[in-house]
Amino acid sequence: MKMQGFCLLAVLTALVAAGASPADASSKVYRWVDEQGVVHFGDAIPPEYSRQQHEVLDSRGVRTTVHGEPLEPKSPVTDNRDRALLATYTSVGEIEAVRDRRIGYLVSQNQVALDRMQELLVRRTDLANNPDAVNELATVEQRIREYDNEIERRHVEIARIRAQFDGDIERFAELRGPDQPRPE
Repeated sequence: MKMQGFCLLAVLTALVAAGASPADASSKVYRWVDEQGVVHFGDAIPPEYSRQQHEVLDSRGVRTTVHGEPLEPKSPVTDNRDRALLATYTSVGEIEAVRDRRIGYLVSQNQVALDRMQELLVRRTDLANNPDAVNELATVEQRIREYDNEIERRHVEIARIRAQFDGDIERFAELRGPDQPRPE
């Protein structure tokens, strides 16, 4: 930030020294370095420096183009989530493995809940014809509903995780470029 402020001050000083007013600052301003390492600004580049590296600055002193070197392509990384994605994973396969572990954990919890619910369904059938077991039957019915709700909640979480990781995989592929192999 200080460098941009310094560049702007230098550009305005160069324009005033050249007899231009700040209103004329909308034209191109060039920045180049001579063989002694001295930085120069002006509205034209001396012919002996035109083939060397130089910059074109806008009216605010911000570099818009560079002659003599390619401009670095703008990074596709736009936020901290992108940086974290690139720092955490090295391939799409790693992202898929983490996704599958998280989903697998929830699937196994659902399987345990289904097994317990199956036992409760059998118990409910046993208690259905026993008039002395009304309270126990109500408790069994409540537990069946609770397991059913747990299972449904995990299904929703599995779908959310899958969607999140699908988005991460797509973004990772965009950030890494088209050369990133996609595992089968």
